[in-house]
Amino acid sequence: MVKTTMKTMNFVASTFLVLSCSSQAIAQRCEVDSGFRGGYFRVGYEQRELVRLFRSLDDIPEEVRNRLNEHLREKLGDTFAQNLKFEEGQWLDLKNLRKQFPSVYEENAKLGSYDLLFSFSDPYKGLKAFFTKMVLNDDGSVNREIGLPDIASNPAKAVIISCWDAYSIASNNGFPSEFSSARFEYSEEKMVFVWIITDSRETQPNDPLMPRFKGTYKRIEIDANTGSVVRIYKETIVL
Repeated sequence: MVKTTMKTMNFVASTFLVLSCSSQAIAQRCEVDSGFRGGYFRVGYEQRELVRLFRSLDDIPEEVRNRLNEHLREKLGDTFAQNLKFEEGQWLDLKNLRKQFPSVYEENAKLGSYDLLFSFSDPYKGLKAFFTKMVLNDDGSVNREIGLPDIASNPAKAVIISCWDAYSIASNNGFPSEFSSARFEYSEEKMVFVWIITDSRETQPNDPLMPRFKGTYKRIEIDANTGSVVRIYKETIVL
């Protein structure tokens, strides 16, 4: 009887330890840092002197800044726009680029003049930071829209489920939490935020003739507003 009791206690303790470690691991993975931070300008070393880096919107012309702020308020609403953090930006001197490097100018002219990086966070939902870009023309008009939903017209799009909830939904769809990782994205197709959970275990591609490259992995895309599953798919990492 004593031995049976001891075995039961050991089993319960082991189970608790596994669950505790699993919860801690998920908690650590729920400090998600996602988004695109690369640049759009296609310039080489010789043209870098025509690119100016700035870390404050006060460093751009007032009329451009005012036009930007007005657009962000119209798209995101006052509250979300105020919580959006400007990280840094680059300004490309297209006028002098055209004079000095006409061949390089042609491929950059359509890319705009101001390449801006923003971020926002929702730490209570496990989102440490989400980075997104926006590009303006020299007069402050939008060249490339910021990668965020139209929150001003639908404030509910700013209310997201937590990273932990996303892991739970993924687990219910065959993605074991201990083998999974999460990232947060904006879906331009659906025009909503999504959580993407990836099973880190390599799997077979749908097409057996497809080159393996760096591996094929199963992913689940979850609507970050409603928690509904958008799709389950495989993705092959290509070098």
